[in-house]
Amino acid sequence: MKTINHNQNRPYVSLKLGKRKSQVIAIFMSVAILNLSTSCSYYNVRNVPIEENISEQIKTFNATGNYVILHSNEISWHLNDMVINEDEQSISGSIATIDANHQYKRSRDSKRVHQYNSNKTKPLNEIHFYLKSPASFKGNSVNIPLSDIARISVNDRNTGRAIANIALTTVGVIFVALIIVAATKSSCPFVYVKNGEEFDFVGELYPGIITANMQQDNFLPLPNISGTTNDYILKVTNQLKEIQFTDQLQLLLVNHSNDIEVLLDSKGQIQTFQQIETPAKVTLDGELGEITVALKKDNEFYAFNTSKITKNSTRNAVFEFDRPKSDENAKLYITAKNSVWLDYIFGKFNEQFGSYYNTFQKNQQKIQADSIRSWSNGQNIPLSVYVKTDNEWLLVERINAVGPMAMRDIVVPIQLDKVVGNKLQVKLETGFMFWELDYVGVDFTKNMDLQMEYINPSVAIDQYGNNVTDLLAEADQKYFAQPKIGDEVVVHFPVKESIGDLTQSYFLKNSGYYNYIRDYKGIPDIENLKSFREDNTFTKYSEKAYFDFANFDLNTLSYHE
Repeated sequence: MKTINHNQNRPYVSLKLGKRKSQVIAIFMSVAILNLSTSCSYYNVRNVPIEENISEQIKTFNATGNYVILHSNEISWHLNDMVINEDEQSISGSIATIDANHQYKRSRDSKRVHQYNSNKTKPLNEIHFYLKSPASFKGNSVNIPLSDIARISVNDRNTGRAIANIALTTVGVIFVALIIVAATKSSCPFVYVKNGEEFDFVGELYPGIITANMQQDNFLPLPNISGTTNDYILKVTNQLKEIQFTDQLQLLLVNHSNDIEVLLDSKGQIQTFQQIETPAKVTLDGELGEITVALKKDNEFYAFNTSKITKNSTRNAVFEFDRPKSDENAKLYITAKNSVWLDYIFGKFNEQFGSYYNTFQKNQQKIQADSIRSWSNGQNIPLSVYVKTDNEWLLVERINAVGPMAMRDIVVPIQLDKVVGNKLQVKLETGFMFWELDYVGVDFTKNMDLQMEYINPSVAIDQYGNNVTDLLAEADQKYFAQPKIGDEVVVHFPVKESIGDLTQSYFLKNSGYYNYIRDYKGIPDIENLKSFREDNTFTKYSEKAYFDFANFDLNTLSYHE
C-alpha cells in the first residue's frame, strides 16, 4: 500500500537543447555507452543437483580453483584452502571475510539473471555452499560434514542476456542524443513551467497527433510550482524539424486535501487516489518478473523487451493485485512514457517513402482519423490495458502516445463487474520496445467529489513580442503556428493561492497537431511499404531492426535465455 505524499513527486528538470550543448551531450553519451558495453555483464545462478557421490562433485569444482563461499542463514564466509576428506565425507579449510570483488548488494535468490561489473566483481569463478542449519564456527579452521550441505549453486555466464541487455538499456541513450542533435525527433511541442527564474521541462503537447482531423483533448499533469507571483507561467517551444499547430491551451485546477492525489483520465474526468495498492506478483511474457521495478517512480522501468519470441512481436507485463470483495471499481495508476526507440524506428519507417514522403504526408491529412487510429492499434503502438475475467482478457483502454522525453502519470478507470474472485490481474501489452513502464498501482477507493476550475490564458506572447492570446484561448481551429526551430510562446494563467490546508493539482488541457519537415531522398520501396498495411508488420519491423542494430540473432538470444 502506498501512502499519498505530494512532497515525493518526481523532480522536474531543466531541458535546454541548444545545438552546442546537444553535441556535447552526444559525445558524453557515446563515452558512457562505451563504458557500459565493456563493463556490464550478466550471469545466471544455477543450482547443482546433489548426487549420492557429492564428494566427487566437490572435488571437480575444487580442481578448477573456484572461490568457495559458505552461507548459513544470512551470514556468509569465504572458505579458503578447501580440502575434501572422502573417508570422513567432509570438507575443511579456513574461513575468512569475503573479498570485495565477491560481494554483492542484491541477493543471489532475488532473480534468475544478475548483472555485474566485470571491472569490479568476479562472480564467474564462485561456488556457493548453503548449510542446513545455523553454523557457529570457533576459530578460523572449520570441518563441515557433507551431510550438512543443503544445496550447492554456481554462476554461469549469461552471454545472450549480456549482449542483448547492453544494447537494450543503452539504445535510448544513443538515439535521444542523435535525434535531438538532428532535430528529427518524431514528436511535438516541448512544454516548460517557470520555476523561479528557470523554466523546467515537464512534457510534450498532443503527442502522436499528426493530422488536424485526429485532434483531441490531451491532459498533461503539471507540477505545483509555488512562487510569489499570481501567474502560472508556461513556455511552449518548437525545437524540431516540424510545423506545430496549437489550437488551445487551458489550465485546469483542482483543490483537494493533502492526503489524496488527483489525476485526470483520458476523458478529462477527475480520479482520486487515497490508498494505492502495490502488485503482489508480476509476470513478463509469462515468466515471473522482479516486482521492485514497479514500486517506485525511479526511472527503473519495464521496457517490454524480453527475448521471448512471440507470434506478433508484442510484449506484455501482467500485474496481480489482491482485490477487496466489496469494491466494484478500481483505478489503475501507471507512470510511463514512449521509448526513444519507437521514435527512431518510426522515423526509419517514414524514410522508406524516399522523395515521395512529403506527398504521402499531404495525403495523410485527408484520411479519416479512425483509419489512422485503426492502423496504429493494429501495429500495437498504444499501450493496451486488459483485465482478466473468468476465461479471457478483456480490453479496457488503449493508452495513446505520450512522447519519449518525460514520464507521465496516467490513470485508467476499471470496472470490476466481470472480474471473478479476490484477485485482479491487469495486463499491459504493446509492441516490442514501444513503451517504458516505471510505476504501477491500483486504488480501490471511491472517487471523492471534487470540482475543477478552468482557467484561460490571460496573455500569450511569442518570440517576436506578438500577442497571440486569442489563438490559444479556445478550441476553434484558429491555430497558433510554430513553423521553425526556435519558435516559442510564453503563456500566463492567473491563479490564486490554495485555501486553508488544501493543496492544488494542475493540468494542461491542450489540443493541436503537427507535421514533419523531412527531405528524404531516393525512390520509395512501394512493395515493401504495402506490407505495412497488415496488422503487426510495424511491430515485427521494430523487433527485427533492433536486433539487426544489436548485431544479434533472435534465435541465439532465445537459446541463451
